[in-house]
Amino acid sequence: MQDLLLQDKMFSLMEELFPICRSITGQGLRDSLSILNKYIKTFDNNLDLNMHSTLSGTQVYDWTIPDEWEINDAYIITPDGNKICDFKKSNLYVLNYSIGIDKDVSFNELKEHLFTRQDLPKAIPYNTSYYKRNWGFNIDYNTFKTLKDGIYHVHIDAKHKKGELNYADIIIPATIDTKEEILFSTYLCHPSLADNELSGPVVFATLIAYVNSLKTRKYNYRFYVGPETIGAINYIHKNLDGLKENVKAGLVLTCLGYGREFTLIKTPHENTLIDKVAQHILKSKPIFFNYDFTQNGSDERQYCSPLVDLPVACLTRIKFGYYKEYHTSLDNLSHIEKDVLYDSYSTICRIVDTLEVNDTYISTKVCEPMFSKYGIYKKNDTTFWRPYHVFLNALCTGKLDIMDIADKLHIKAYELKDSVELLKEHGLIKKI
Repeated sequence: MQDLLLQDKMFSLMEELFPICRSITGQGLRDSLSILNKYIKTFDNNLDLNMHSTLSGTQVYDWTIPDEWEINDAYIITPDGNKICDFKKSNLYVLNYSIGIDKDVSFNELKEHLFTRQDLPKAIPYNTSYYKRNWGFNIDYNTFKTLKDGIYHVHIDAKHKKGELNYADIIIPATIDTKEEILFSTYLCHPSLADNELSGPVVFATLIAYVNSLKTRKYNYRFYVGPETIGAINYIHKNLDGLKENVKAGLVLTCLGYGREFTLIKTPHENTLIDKVAQHILKSKPIFFNYDFTQNGSDERQYCSPLVDLPVACLTRIKFGYYKEYHTSLDNLSHIEKDVLYDSYSTICRIVDTLEVNDTYISTKVCEPMFSKYGIYKKNDTTFWRPYHVFLNALCTGKLDIMDIADKLHIKAYELKDSVELLKEHGLIKKI
């Protein structure tokens, strides 16, 4: 019952976020971050995202923070007097970051500013012009085919102004003295796209509450959300030294609300802690696609770039660009599967649990301990059975971590947590 309630709660957050016209800057982004924060606080009122901003014109490595975009309305009036591409019916109709325009144009001129998808004739595509000033409309191909020669009135009530780029983060501290961090990153900058845009932040926000609920944490957990690409570059620019020193593993979360498979894009090194932990959890899933870093596409590109080189992978269900609805109006709320969204969340919780339990231990006793002496060994009356901690002790050679041992036992590492704690409590193993 609790699972179903949380499914509904996660989907309700998506419903609240979906109508907002977002971009890499602007009020839509600020409103969306505020809604995320409100949601997080429903789990614990003491939780608060830290809101940050960087001014337009700020240089961040090879990039410059763009002017802020503000849009109020957009449409086209056809020669017959019909209104099409009405922004108030779908914010996908306007080319995102379009300049303002209000004039009559010929059909030949208009065609140069229309973007469509012939392969998906009913869909409004999603296109942007962040860094090159342009105006335009995204239009479904079925409507495009009906257009004829004549004079069209194009109206886009939009402007660019000096403003700021907004983003947020929160650090859930470890319960021990450590600087080591786990990074979870997601983006929030596209308009009304459900799986591509909103599933990541919804899972991300719910995961914050889960990590905060853990009684013990051996890592600090850093959560970052902001616009894709420029936001991650800006965040790295502001935090590079600390990230390089402290981040031991990280995941970019996106496209987590649709599809039965899981997809992992590994780090360039392919053998970091997050590569191992994610594969340990995901390899038992019914469908699991395991890609190398050449299949990247989201903010893992920035975190893993050569002079940053953070151990950050990317986790999705169906990989971005691999489902036909991607970056179109077909990626709407009806596209989302509530149980898939929840399963993505619970799977990432198991990744967290594995990060927390995984260490390398060595047995402190010569030969097998006399477990009955410690009151922790009971033999089943009907079969020869030993609990996991017996095998665990035998495999604590100092060369295998808990994931390695769990693989030998054909279970998941987090299932060994109680046995690990039991053996540690009685001094039968020690961490190395």
